[in-house]
Parts: sequence; C-alpha cells; structure tokens
Amino acid sequence: MIEIDDRTLLQSEPGLARLLEHYLALGQADRQAWHDRVMYLEEVPPAELTRWHGRLLAADWIEQQTATAPRFERDRVVASYRATAAGRRAMAR
Repeated sequence: MIEIDDRTLLQSEPGLARLLEHYLALGQADRQAWHDRVMYLEEVPPAELTRWHGRLLAADWIEQQTATAPRFERDRVVASYRATAAGRRAMAR
C-alpha cells in the first residue's frame, strides 16, 4: 500500500484543500459546532464534491454528525460536518 502524506494529497487535489478550508473557516469561532454540508461549489460536479467529502472523512480531516439522524431541508443537510484537529494540522503543514 502506498502512503501519501497530507501535503502531497492536498497539493495534488486543490479542490480537496478548498473544501477543507471551507469547513475550517466555519469552525474558527466554535470548533465544536456542526455545519451544513457543502452541497454546491462553483464549477464542481456533484459527484466530485461527494468524492471529496469521502476523502476528507477517510483522512479524518472532517467528521460527520452521526449521533442524530441528519436533518434534510431543500438542498441542505443541516449541521452535519465539522473540521477535526487532524484537518487543522493537515492544512497547517
């Protein structure tokens, strides 16, 4: 199995870094707060955005709210994601 370090992964997939930066910015005021899932990014196909969420979850850079059932609203998954300490470290590198 080939290991890729955080910096290499974020540099090779700029969209991944962009999505992580979004969740990090939301969590600056309160790191414990949950935020709505990013459903749309300009010029990013929905399937790619879903793949990025999966990569961020797999790297433990974001976490998903699983304690309660997600609340869905039109075009929103409410209070479902937040950045982790590992995500903050990855971006700091």
